[in-house]
Amino acid sequence: MKHLNILLLLLAWALSWPAGAQPAKTKILLLGTVHFETPHKDRYELKTDDFRSPRRQQELEALTALLARTHARQVMIERPHERQAAVDSLYQQYLAGRYALAISEREQLGFRLARQLRLPHITCVDELSTNPHDSLMTATAAAGQQALLREMGVAATALLGSFDAELKKGTITDVLRFINQPAQLRANLALYLQYMARIGAGQNFAGAGAVSDWYLRNLMIYANIISQVRPGDGYIVVIFGQGHIPILKHLLENNDQFEVVDVQAALR
Repeated sequence: MKHLNILLLLLAWALSWPAGAQPAKTKILLLGTVHFETPHKDRYELKTDDFRSPRRQQELEALTALLARTHARQVMIERPHERQAAVDSLYQQYLAGRYALAISEREQLGFRLARQLRLPHITCVDELSTNPHDSLMTATAAAGQQALLREMGVAATALLGSFDAELKKGTITDVLRFINQPAQLRANLALYLQYMARIGAGQNFAGAGAVSDWYLRNLMIYANIISQVRPGDGYIVVIFGQGHIPILKHLLENNDQFEVVDVQAALR
């Protein structure tokens, strides 16, 4: 009954808007990336090359020029929300020429883009969560599901191998076009839904618990994103590891306040 009352209140509020008075949708570009730094905290990660090399720096400038055409009003990055003050300080030092960008897509791309857009601020929207199911997954694998974990490892290695091949032969923009294709986004999500979710099924459901933790983290990121949108923010760029994008895309596409922009068109 309580939930029904809340829904009725929300419906009454929505119907109180005059016809045609609904605010315009905010365009949001979800840009999935590889992590520039190594090692990272991911279970499977790409062994990246030197993003400070002259070649990669030129590619980053070209990519930034493409993204700057959006005239975005905010750039959101994969940094924990509680580190906002520290990131603000680094960004201000960077604007003043007193800070060299670290090897990180959050800075090499996020800071660089925000400066080109003349933004005074970078928005941190990440949330970190622990995974209490790791030990259960290990125990379940020891009980007879090692083959499933091997299958997941093979699939993850193949996915990262395709990313690495693109990085070796193409520019950073080429790589981002590739990894943001629908097939590549589905392949990443499949690691969780096709493999991990089956671990411990019918017993301790350790895999399902681990997948739920991943979804919860992305739900918290989503909540941070939508709560940071301001009136007049017509366009927002969100820069996150590629694995987050399928879930964030699903959530934002089902929120009528947002229009998720086609990455391929934005990088053309």
